[in-house]
Amino acid sequence: MSIVSRIRALFGHKSSPQKLWPGASASDCARDSSGAQLSVTEAQLKQQAAVQKMRRGVADVSVSRQRLDLQRADLQKALDALTAQAERSRLAGDEGAAQTALGRHHIMGEQMADLISQRDALAEQETMLIAALTQLQARVSGFNVTAETLKAAHTSADAHQSIAKALRDFDEN
Repeated sequence: MSIVSRIRALFGHKSSPQKLWPGASASDCARDSSGAQLSVTEAQLKQQAAVQKMRRGVADVSVSRQRLDLQRADLQKALDALTAQAERSRLAGDEGAAQTALGRHHIMGEQMADLISQRDALAEQETMLIAALTQLQARVSGFNVTAETLKAAHTSADAHQSIAKALRDFDEN
């Protein structure tokens, strides 16, 4: 890579340290300019936003699953009421009303089965989202540790340069 292309890469856009200087490390890139630190901060903010978005997604799925649970409970009460109505009609000798109640019971039973399958699908999706959220949080945590390490290395390098300059100034006087 020529000197001109290195300078162009340095001032033209943010690039990986290996593209600018062969053998350079990520900490070298962090020490080069405050722009590299800004990009680390921006990446941290984006990752935090992704975690928050993922948490909202998990919460939405959980709320939907809970709504289905409530609907299931209401439907179960309606099924129990239809069963009782059919039994009362049969005891009263009204077979037509009993058959009607059992027919509605059968239709609601199919709705219950659909509701249960939807709820189970949401529960599975919720479990997968929680697992993905856990992985994302672990990655973000690892990135934050790396970012803090880079910031510490940058601060250490600045301190080293300040000390070296002070010693040079002292030696000159």
